[in-house]
Amino acid sequence: MQIIQYEVLLKVLESGTLTSAAEELGYSQSGLTRMLNSLEAELGFPLLVRDRRGVRLSAEGKLALPHIQALLNEQRRLLQCAAEIKNLNLGLITIGTFNSVSAQWLPGIIKEFTELHPGIRFQLLHGNNDEIVEWVQNNQVDIGFTRYPTAEDCCEVFLYQDPIVGVFSAEAPQVNQTYFSLEELKTLPYIALNEGVDDEITEVLTQSGITLNPAFIESDDHAVIAMVEQGLGTSLMSQMMLRGFDRKIIAVPLAPPRYRQIGMACKDLSLLSAAAADFWAHIQRWTEKL
Repeated sequence: MQIIQYEVLLKVLESGTLTSAAEELGYSQSGLTRMLNSLEAELGFPLLVRDRRGVRLSAEGKLALPHIQALLNEQRRLLQCAAEIKNLNLGLITIGTFNSVSAQWLPGIIKEFTELHPGIRFQLLHGNNDEIVEWVQNNQVDIGFTRYPTAEDCCEVFLYQDPIVGVFSAEAPQVNQTYFSLEELKTLPYIALNEGVDDEITEVLTQSGITLNPAFIESDDHAVIAMVEQGLGTSLMSQMMLRGFDRKIIAVPLAPPRYRQIGMACKDLSLLSAAAADFWAHIQRWTEKL
Protein backbone atom coordinates (compact mmCIF):
# COMPACT_ATOMS: atom_id res chain seq x y z
CA MET A 1 0.00 0.00 0.00
CA GLN A 2 1.20 3.48 -0.89
CA ILE A 3 0.33 6.84 0.63
CA ILE A 4 -0.89 8.09 -2.75
CA GLN A 5 -3.63 5.44 -2.73
CA TYR A 6 -5.03 6.84 0.51
CA GLU A 7 -4.83 10.37 -0.85
CA VAL A 8 -6.73 9.28 -3.97
CA LEU A 9 -9.42 7.69 -1.81
CA LEU A 10 -9.97 10.91 0.15
CA LYS A 11 -10.08 12.95 -3.04
CA VAL A 12 -12.74 10.62 -4.48
CA LEU A 13 -14.85 11.04 -1.34
CA GLU A 14 -14.40 14.80 -1.48
CA SER A 15 -15.30 15.02 -5.19
CA GLY A 16 -18.18 12.55 -5.05
CA THR A 17 -17.34 10.88 -8.38
CA LEU A 18 -14.41 9.03 -9.88
CA THR A 19 -14.50 11.27 -12.94
CA SER A 20 -14.16 14.51 -10.97
CA ALA A 21 -11.39 13.09 -8.77
CA ALA A 22 -9.45 11.82 -11.80
CA GLU A 23 -9.64 15.25 -13.46
CA GLU A 24 -8.47 17.08 -10.33
CA LEU A 25 -5.56 14.70 -9.76
CA GLY A 26 -4.54 14.43 -13.41
CA TYR A 27 -5.21 10.68 -13.73
CA SER A 28 -7.28 8.84 -16.28
CA GLN A 29 -10.45 7.41 -14.76
CA SER A 30 -9.30 3.89 -15.55
CA GLY A 31 -5.94 4.54 -13.87
CA LEU A 32 -7.59 5.93 -10.78
CA THR A 33 -9.98 2.97 -10.66
CA ARG A 34 -7.08 0.50 -10.85
CA MET A 35 -5.38 2.29 -7.95
CA LEU A 36 -8.49 2.03 -5.77
CA ASN A 37 -9.10 -1.59 -6.74
CA SER A 38 -5.51 -2.41 -5.79
CA LEU A 39 -5.94 -0.74 -2.38
CA GLU A 40 -9.16 -2.64 -1.69
CA ALA A 41 -7.53 -5.92 -2.75
CA GLU A 42 -4.63 -5.37 -0.35
CA LEU A 43 -6.95 -4.51 2.54
CA GLY A 44 -9.23 -7.44 1.73
CA PHE A 45 -12.54 -5.58 1.69
CA PRO A 46 -14.30 -2.88 -0.38
CA LEU A 47 -13.87 0.71 0.75
CA LEU A 48 -16.36 2.26 -1.64
CA VAL A 49 -19.83 1.60 -2.95
CA ARG A 50 -20.08 2.68 -6.58
CA ASP A 51 -23.44 3.27 -8.25
CA ARG A 52 -25.12 5.71 -10.64
CA ARG A 53 -25.33 8.33 -7.89
CA GLY A 54 -21.55 8.33 -7.51
CA VAL A 55 -19.37 6.82 -4.80
CA ARG A 56 -19.72 6.58 -1.03
CA LEU A 57 -18.02 4.71 1.77
CA SER A 58 -18.90 1.09 2.39
CA ALA A 59 -19.57 -0.07 5.95
CA GLU A 60 -16.00 -1.35 6.12
CA GLY A 61 -14.73 1.90 4.63
CA LYS A 62 -16.42 3.90 7.37
CA LEU A 63 -14.51 1.87 9.97
CA ALA A 64 -11.20 2.26 8.13
CA LEU A 65 -11.49 5.97 7.29
CA PRO A 66 -10.39 7.42 10.68
CA HIS A 67 -7.22 5.31 10.55
CA ILE A 68 -6.49 6.39 6.98
CA GLN A 69 -6.92 10.03 7.94
CA ALA A 70 -4.66 9.56 10.97
CA LEU A 71 -2.01 7.92 8.79
CA LEU A 72 -2.04 10.84 6.35
CA ASN A 73 -1.85 13.32 9.21
CA GLU A 74 1.19 11.50 10.60
CA GLN A 75 2.79 11.53 7.17
CA ARG A 76 2.34 15.30 6.99
CA ARG A 77 3.89 15.67 10.44
CA LEU A 78 6.80 13.47 9.39
CA LEU A 79 7.44 15.52 6.26
CA GLN A 80 7.25 18.71 8.29
CA CYS A 81 9.70 17.29 10.84
CA ALA A 82 12.06 16.20 8.04
CA ALA A 83 12.00 19.69 6.59
CA GLU A 84 12.75 21.17 10.03
CA ILE A 85 15.67 18.77 10.49
CA LYS A 86 17.12 19.51 7.05
CA ASN A 87 16.87 23.23 7.73
CA LEU A 88 18.63 22.76 11.12
CA ASN A 89 15.55 23.87 13.02
CA LEU A 90 15.36 20.58 14.94
CA GLY A 91 17.92 18.02 16.06
CA LEU A 92 19.90 16.39 18.86
CA ILE A 93 23.71 16.27 18.80
CA THR A 94 25.51 13.92 21.19
CA ILE A 95 29.07 14.91 22.14
CA GLY A 96 31.77 12.83 23.83
CA THR A 97 34.03 15.12 25.84
CA PHE A 98 36.40 15.51 28.79
CA ASN A 99 36.41 18.08 31.58
CA SER A 100 38.61 20.85 30.22
CA VAL A 101 36.92 20.91 26.80
CA SER A 102 33.52 20.96 28.51
CA ALA A 103 34.54 23.88 30.72
CA GLN A 104 36.68 25.95 28.37
CA TRP A 105 35.36 25.32 24.85
CA LEU A 106 31.87 23.92 24.68
CA PRO A 107 29.99 26.76 26.41
CA GLY A 108 31.27 29.25 23.83
CA ILE A 109 30.96 26.87 20.89
CA ILE A 110 27.40 25.85 21.75
CA LYS A 111 26.33 29.42 22.55
CA GLU A 112 27.36 30.65 19.10
CA PHE A 113 25.81 27.65 17.37
CA THR A 114 22.46 27.84 19.15
CA GLU A 115 22.19 31.54 18.37
CA LEU A 116 22.05 30.44 14.73
CA HIS A 117 20.06 27.23 15.32
CA PRO A 118 18.00 27.56 18.53
CA GLY A 119 16.08 24.33 17.91
CA ILE A 120 19.19 22.12 18.19
CA ARG A 121 19.67 20.33 21.53
CA PHE A 122 22.88 18.81 22.91
CA GLN A 123 23.73 15.81 25.07
CA LEU A 124 27.23 15.67 26.59
CA LEU A 125 28.84 12.39 27.68
CA HIS A 126 32.02 12.63 29.77
CA GLY A 127 34.73 9.99 29.67
CA ASN A 128 38.41 9.32 29.21
CA ASN A 129 40.03 9.16 25.79
CA ASP A 130 39.58 5.41 25.34
CA GLU A 131 35.91 5.63 26.30
CA ILE A 132 35.26 8.53 23.93
CA VAL A 133 36.96 6.74 21.02
CA GLU A 134 34.83 3.65 21.72
CA TRP A 135 31.68 5.78 21.76
CA VAL A 136 32.63 7.25 18.39
CA GLN A 137 33.34 3.83 16.90
CA ASN A 138 30.02 2.45 18.18
CA ASN A 139 28.02 5.51 17.06
CA GLN A 140 27.05 6.29 20.66
CA VAL A 141 28.12 9.89 20.08
CA ASP A 142 28.01 11.98 16.93
CA ILE A 143 31.28 13.77 17.65
CA GLY A 144 34.00 13.07 20.21
CA PHE A 145 36.82 15.28 21.45
CA THR A 146 39.93 13.10 21.67
CA ARG A 147 43.70 13.15 21.75
CA TYR A 148 45.11 13.49 18.24
CA PRO A 149 45.75 11.26 16.41
CA THR A 150 43.30 8.63 17.60
CA ALA A 151 41.89 5.37 16.18
CA GLU A 152 42.51 4.76 12.47
CA ASP A 153 38.93 3.71 11.72
CA CYS A 154 37.52 7.14 12.64
CA CYS A 155 37.29 10.38 10.72
CA GLU A 156 39.33 12.90 12.71
CA VAL A 157 40.78 16.40 12.49
CA PHE A 158 43.39 18.24 14.53
CA LEU A 159 42.06 21.19 16.54
CA TYR A 160 44.55 22.57 19.04
CA GLN A 161 48.03 22.23 20.52
CA ASP A 162 47.78 22.73 24.27
CA PRO A 163 51.06 23.38 26.18
CA ILE A 164 51.79 21.15 29.17
CA VAL A 165 53.07 22.99 32.24
CA GLY A 166 54.29 22.25 35.72
CA VAL A 167 51.77 23.32 38.37
CA PHE A 168 53.04 24.50 41.76
CA SER A 169 51.79 26.16 44.90
CA ALA A 170 52.29 29.94 44.88
CA GLU A 171 54.66 29.41 47.82
CA ALA A 172 56.80 26.81 46.04
CA PRO A 173 60.48 27.58 45.28
CA GLN A 174 59.73 27.27 41.55
CA VAL A 175 57.60 30.45 41.61
CA ASN A 176 60.46 32.48 40.11
CA GLN A 177 61.53 29.91 37.51
CA THR A 178 61.10 30.76 33.83
CA TYR A 179 61.13 27.09 32.84
CA PHE A 180 60.74 23.75 34.54
CA SER A 181 62.65 20.57 33.76
CA LEU A 182 60.88 17.24 34.02
CA GLU A 183 63.96 15.91 35.84
CA GLU A 184 62.94 18.03 38.82
CA LEU A 185 59.82 15.88 39.26
CA LYS A 186 61.98 13.03 40.56
CA THR A 187 62.62 15.00 43.75
CA LEU A 188 59.07 16.29 44.27
CA PRO A 189 55.82 14.68 45.45
CA TYR A 190 53.81 14.19 42.27
CA ILE A 191 50.01 14.39 41.92
CA ALA A 192 48.90 12.46 38.84
CA LEU A 193 45.82 13.64 36.97
CA ASN A 194 43.71 11.21 34.99
CA GLU A 195 41.26 13.60 33.32
CA GLY A 196 40.76 11.62 30.14
CA VAL A 197 43.94 12.87 28.51
CA ASP A 198 46.45 11.54 31.03
CA ASP A 199 47.89 9.35 28.28
CA GLU A 200 49.66 12.42 26.89
CA ILE A 201 51.19 13.19 30.28
CA THR A 202 52.31 9.59 30.69
CA GLU A 203 53.72 9.66 27.18
CA VAL A 204 55.70 12.84 27.91
CA LEU A 205 57.22 11.26 31.01
CA THR A 206 57.98 7.99 29.20
CA GLN A 207 59.66 9.79 26.28
CA SER A 208 61.79 11.68 28.79
CA GLY A 209 62.81 8.44 30.51
CA ILE A 210 61.16 9.46 33.77
CA THR A 211 59.27 7.02 35.99
CA LEU A 212 57.34 8.47 38.90
CA ASN A 213 55.58 6.96 41.89
CA PRO A 214 52.69 9.41 42.41
CA ALA A 215 51.89 10.52 45.91
CA PHE A 216 48.27 10.97 44.75
CA ILE A 217 46.21 9.91 41.74
CA GLU A 218 43.11 12.01 41.09
CA SER A 219 40.62 12.15 38.21
CA ASP A 220 39.20 15.59 39.01
CA ASP A 221 41.27 18.58 37.90
CA HIS A 222 39.64 20.82 40.54
CA ALA A 223 40.84 18.45 43.25
CA VAL A 224 44.37 18.28 41.83
CA ILE A 225 44.64 22.07 41.73
CA ALA A 226 43.33 22.35 45.31
CA MET A 227 45.91 19.80 46.48
CA VAL A 228 48.71 21.66 44.69
CA GLU A 229 47.55 24.94 46.25
CA GLN A 230 47.86 23.37 49.71
CA GLY A 231 51.45 22.33 48.99
CA LEU A 232 50.75 18.59 48.85
CA GLY A 233 52.74 18.20 45.66
CA THR A 234 53.16 19.30 42.07
CA SER A 235 51.42 18.16 38.92
CA LEU A 236 51.63 18.27 35.15
CA MET A 237 48.59 19.75 33.45
CA SER A 238 47.80 21.64 30.30
CA GLN A 239 47.33 25.39 30.24
CA MET A 240 43.76 24.90 29.08
CA MET A 241 42.92 22.94 32.24
CA LEU A 242 44.05 25.83 34.44
CA ARG A 243 41.91 28.56 32.90
CA GLY A 244 39.21 30.02 35.09
CA PHE A 245 40.68 28.89 38.42
CA ASP A 246 41.11 31.53 41.12
CA ARG A 247 43.72 29.62 43.08
CA LYS A 248 47.11 30.42 44.58
CA ILE A 249 49.05 28.36 42.08
CA ILE A 250 51.60 29.04 39.36
CA ALA A 251 52.15 27.39 35.99
CA VAL A 252 55.72 27.04 34.74
CA PRO A 253 56.39 26.10 31.08
CA LEU A 254 58.38 22.95 30.41
CA ALA A 255 61.81 23.00 28.83
CA PRO A 256 61.84 21.62 26.21
CA PRO A 257 58.16 22.48 25.58
CA ARG A 258 55.62 19.65 25.50
CA TYR A 259 52.04 19.62 24.28
CA ARG A 260 48.86 17.62 24.24
CA GLN A 261 47.24 17.45 20.81
CA ILE A 262 43.45 17.82 20.87
CA GLY A 263 41.30 16.68 17.97
CA MET A 264 37.76 15.63 17.26
CA ALA A 265 36.49 12.45 15.67
CA CYS A 266 33.36 10.94 14.21
CA LYS A 267 32.60 7.51 12.82
CA ASP A 268 32.00 8.73 9.25
CA LEU A 269 31.63 12.36 8.26
CA SER A 270 29.26 11.48 5.43
CA LEU A 271 26.85 9.79 7.88
CA LEU A 272 26.48 12.73 10.27
CA SER A 273 23.08 14.36 10.48
CA ALA A 274 22.76 17.80 8.92
CA ALA A 275 22.90 19.39 12.37
CA ALA A 276 25.95 17.37 13.49
CA ALA A 277 27.80 18.04 10.22
CA ASP A 278 27.18 21.77 10.58
CA PHE A 279 28.32 21.64 14.21
CA TRP A 280 31.49 19.79 13.14
CA ALA A 281 32.33 22.65 10.76
CA HIS A 282 31.41 25.20 13.43
CA ILE A 283 33.88 23.63 15.90
CA GLN A 284 36.66 23.88 13.33
CA ARG A 285 35.93 27.56 12.67
CA TRP A 286 35.73 28.30 16.41
CA THR A 287 39.02 26.60 17.32
CA GLU A 288 40.86 28.25 14.41
CA LYS A 289 40.43 31.54 16.30
CA LEU A 290 42.23 30.26 19.42
